[in-house]
Order: sequence, then C-alpha cells, then structure tokens
Amino acid sequence: MTIQFEHDSLLLRTLASGAQLRVPVFRFTGGAGKNVYIQANIHGPEIAGIGAAHRLIDLLRAEPALHGSITIVPSINPVGLDAKINGMQVGYADLNETVVGNFNRVYQLLVTEKTPTDAEDIQRVGLEDFAAAHKNDDVPTITREFHGALKRALADVRAKKGREGLRFGVKLALTVQELCADADYLIDLHTAGIAQYHIFAFDEVLPSVPYFGIAPIIVLPDDFAGVLDEAFLLPWVRLRKALQKVGRDLPFSAFEREAFTLELGSADKIDARRMDEDARRILNYLRHKGVLEGAATPYTARYYKAQQSNYARYNAPTGGLILWHKRPGDHVKTGEALCTILCAYNRATALPTEVPVLAVADGVVNNLVESQVVHEGMALCSVMTRIEDVTF
Repeated sequence: MTIQFEHDSLLLRTLASGAQLRVPVFRFTGGAGKNVYIQANIHGPEIAGIGAAHRLIDLLRAEPALHGSITIVPSINPVGLDAKINGMQVGYADLNETVVGNFNRVYQLLVTEKTPTDAEDIQRVGLEDFAAAHKNDDVPTITREFHGALKRALADVRAKKGREGLRFGVKLALTVQELCADADYLIDLHTAGIAQYHIFAFDEVLPSVPYFGIAPIIVLPDDFAGVLDEAFLLPWVRLRKALQKVGRDLPFSAFEREAFTLELGSADKIDARRMDEDARRILNYLRHKGVLEGAATPYTARYYKAQQSNYARYNAPTGGLILWHKRPGDHVKTGEALCTILCAYNRATALPTEVPVLAVADGVVNNLVESQVVHEGMALCSVMTRIEDVTF
C-alpha cells in the first residue's frame, strides 16, 4: 500500500505590486480510509503549529502505509504571517480591511433550522427538512447525503457572497472550508498569548482527547462563533439533534466526524523539541483513528475540563503596566490577585498607583496577554472556572 506524496501551492491573494501570496499544500494518499485535514497559522503570531506540521510531514514520509488521505497546510495565512509592526507579530486580522475581523471568526455555518425559501438567500442546509426526508435511511446514506448537501451549501455561499467581491478574511475562510470539505477528521493548530497547552473540543469527541495528551479541555457549546472547528463539526452535532426530533436517535460516533483545536502553548514561539513532540501527538491520534498503522497509546494525565461558558476572560479595569502574580497552569482562588496594574503616571495624584485584578471565581489560569503594557478594556488573561475532572 504505497503512500503517494504530492504538494502544490494555492494562490490566496494578489497584491497591488502584482506579487502573489501562495501557500504550500501537502497531500498524502494511501488506500481506502478516512480523510484528514490539518492546518496551522491562521493567526500570524501562532507559529508553533508551523513547526509541528513541518515535522509531521517528515514523520509521515517515513510511514509504511496510510489508510485514507492526509492534507497538511503548515501555514494557511500568508497575510497574517507577514503582518508585523515594528518587529512585532500582529496578524490576527487583516489590518488593511475597513471591517477588521479575527481570521478565526469568519468561517461560515452551512446549516439552518429551516430551508431558505427565497432563491436569492444562501441555500444553507435546512435541518428540519433534511431530517424528515432521511429519518429512515441507513447511516451511510444519511452521511453521504448530508456531506453532499454541505458542499452544495458551501458553493452557494461562495457564489452569492462573491458577487460583489470577497474581502480577504471571508475568501480565506471559504478557501479553508473548501480544502477540508471532504475531511472526516480536522485538526486546527493554534497558540494563545503566553499559555499552557490546551484543547477545544465538543463533548461528542472527548474520548479521543487522551490520544493528543493535552490535559486542559475547553468544551464547546452548541453555538456558533465563526471558528473553524465549529463550522466543521457543528452541522453534524445539530443534524443528530434534528434526527432525534423526528424519532431517529443515532450515536454521534456513527457519523465518524471529529474536529479539534489544539493550542500548542505560547504565541510567537517555536522550539525544536516541542515541534517533534507535537507532531507525535498528532501521529498518535492518526493511529488511534486507524489512518496510520500501529498501536496508539493514550497519554496518562489528570484531564480536566471547563465549559466554554465558564472560560473567564479578564479585561483591564485601567491602563498601565501588568505585574503578574499568576502564571499559566496556576490555580487561583476567589479573591486572589491575578495581577496588579502599575499606574506609574498616577504618582503624586489622588489616583491609585497600583490596581489589583482579583479572581471572581476559583479556577486555573490558562493564558496571559503577551505584552505587559495595557490600555483600559484590553485583554489580560483567561481562566478556566468550574473545572471538572475527566476520566477516560
């Protein structure tokens, strides 16, 4: 079962100078099996995933067999990667757009509860009608028909949103969704400021988390915020619920779809040892799913989770310089100081020169903002609260 390896480049943007921004796409193809899509660097400063994907390609080229296909895009967003101001990576959004949007908040949800009746509306998949029409079909038929319907909806989004021209963020999102449209499993590689390793996942796919060996888990709700893992998996989560309403109760695993956002530590950092470790995490997961041969081993750890609704994001109550008292992975109790904001300009006035930021709930500090210079209202840190241990 020879593995075929190929690569090409995908044109994403043409600049005013005529220069073309392209991204390399690497594909591994073997025998019959599942399709996997892996990408990194949708946000310019989040470079650890580039290293992991780079090393993963090396490891895959040494594998003896592959059941299915693996598509890897180590750096999906050249606009984000190239966005630097005074030497600092700032590519979380396109700075040249009048409507500036987070690159990981513009993916398109391809389902709706009811089928659109106006042909001029984007023809997203109407879950009520689909479930009613297919409630008695076997699972392979349901999966095949729903997959096809999602691809048609994606094409309609591209056609109708593109009539007046697409802003880059939307074009990038649609391009990514087209790249992963035939995938069964999706892995999106990120980092988060100054952070501990953590993972975003839906409840439906938690049993696979130990094969990545990332202990802190943020559980996604049945809600849509424009993020890739949501855009990929949420239609299937909602399909299962729509089928339940018409009397067909299927386990989610029957659809054989999974998606994960892996947060590989801190932004703007890359390390040779971690590149290898992160690539092997992904390799282990691929063995677990039967895409690669060999035994997969779940990592032993104290796994714990917090619902995304309990993922507290703190913002600065005033401007100044941040003096941290807690670091990523530290436990914090209600009323403890996460940090103090030093307001040096207030000296010799009636205003405070030090303003503590206190935890409003028990939890574990997940990530800190990179810069210690902050204006009022800017992000400070994120804390996982109402934590539950998870046993696999």
